Amino acid sequence: MSDAIRIHQPCEECGSSDALAIYHDHTYCFSCQKTTFTTGVTDLEAYKSKMKPDNDITWDQRGISIAVSNFYGVHISKDHRCVEFPYFSTSGHFAKKVREFNKDFYTEGDFAKCGLFGWNTLNKAAPQRSNTIILTEGEADALAAFQMANRIPERALTISTTNATPLVPALSIKSGAASAERDVKNHLEMLEEFDRIFICFDADKAGREAAERCAKLLSPGKAFIVNLEHKDACEYTRKELQTEFLAHMKFAKCYTPSGIVNGNENFDNLWNEQNLRSIQFPWPELQSKTMGIRAREIITWAAGTGVGKSSILRELQHFYLKNTEEKIGVIALEESVDRTRRGIMAVEANDKLHLNEVFAKYSKEQIKKYFDNTLGTGRVYLYDHFGSMETEDLISRVRYMVVGLDCKIIFIDHLSILVSGLDIADERKAIDRTMTMLRQLTEETGCSLHLVTHLRRLNSDRSHEDGMEVNLGHLRGSHGIAQISDTVIGMERDTQNDDMVLANTVNLRVLKCRYTGDVGLAGKLLYDKNTGRLEPIKEEF
Repeated sequence: MSDAIRIHQPCEECGSSDALAIYHDHTYCFSCQKTTFTTGVTDLEAYKSKMKPDNDITWDQRGISIAVSNFYGVHISKDHRCVEFPYFSTSGHFAKKVREFNKDFYTEGDFAKCGLFGWNTLNKAAPQRSNTIILTEGEADALAAFQMANRIPERALTISTTNATPLVPALSIKSGAASAERDVKNHLEMLEEFDRIFICFDADKAGREAAERCAKLLSPGKAFIVNLEHKDACEYTRKELQTEFLAHMKFAKCYTPSGIVNGNENFDNLWNEQNLRSIQFPWPELQSKTMGIRAREIITWAAGTGVGKSSILRELQHFYLKNTEEKIGVIALEESVDRTRRGIMAVEANDKLHLNEVFAKYSKEQIKKYFDNTLGTGRVYLYDHFGSMETEDLISRVRYMVVGLDCKIIFIDHLSILVSGLDIADERKAIDRTMTMLRQLTEETGCSLHLVTHLRRLNSDRSHEDGMEVNLGHLRGSHGIAQISDTVIGMERDTQNDDMVLANTVNLRVLKCRYTGDVGLAGKLLYDKNTGRLEPIKEEF
């Protein structure tokens, strides 16, 4: 930065107070990383003439006491329009940052070799220094935070370092939010000497993001991020809001990485909808094994070809329409929208309306009745698509169904055809990636997801279409399906059996249920070839 005309200038793009560096032909902001070429601008005055006028306040309006300014060695001009902030280093280097009334910053001396602003106060407070330190984003904020944290009156002329109450130091990073991480790294050893480091950066996006980056550098349990209501610490001294500032300090939580929470927090969440509410299955034995479905769960249905996966989904869709108030979203990749709509109405009619020959036997008035009782409720949303599609495309549509249309239950039939459209040679990786995205989606939106998957071909004389018992190892392509799903239900049916009852009997087998831990056979359903319905079998044949 040695060729810069001036550094630590305000940036008009992101609002940073001191992250802009001005060069002869361009400017660069270390906060928003924007470069702006200034053709024809060859000196500082020409550049400053292009800036908007600034209605900055004078130093004496900031509410910072003479005692605090003197404690830090800050020099203020008689007209309170120019302030010099001293910088020191352990090696004896000295520099200063000068702030003029129009927010124009520049440095003098060996600034690069100096430590954080306020370094010189650590020795002054050493006899009675607190084990807590405050880190701010600007020099004036450090003074303000120090004054409020130590309850120093605005009119104080001196500060005693011999009182019984320890002084809480306050330091500032050197060059704005963009350089905060670098500054903390360079002074990590010194900061780690303290038990608690309160990071009190500006209450804007850049400040919040920089605070989190800095907190990650510190030892676990030491970093506390202060969330300010007003712009920065100076706003609190200027508006005489010391009590409010101290409250922000008091309630600052110890930083933990995203996603990690203390178990003693949010007691009332134990009663939230996710923990309390389950939606039942229509079949008693399956309901007994799983206790239904819940928000954020993925329920995977696995079976061979022609065993009845689509039929069982239509039974579920109809059941939810008749027994809940929830809206449902259906993405059926192997059939048209009208085929899906007829399938749902067929359950209501107790007849195979999906067949044209059967549908033609009903009058328009009868069809309208079945329509009004199911699709006519306005609670069914379908994606008009046939065949494979990109996973990202599907995820965006499901998210819209849940967030935009308020669908709480989603059906995807089926996973195998979804990944077949991906430009990925390794099907296992494609399935793993898709399952991970579906898990992220359910966690983000809170929906319940019914997912159909096929089974892999076995090196055996028998197949799943011959009634072979299903296990988790039979899921096609990837262990990710079993690992990520909350519940996995296998469907077994000997479709080629000479006994028509056995050929149309579907065994439900719970292969996994994260909620109850209960697995095993969960009842039998008989497919009625006349009506197309699946009904529980109450006795063995």
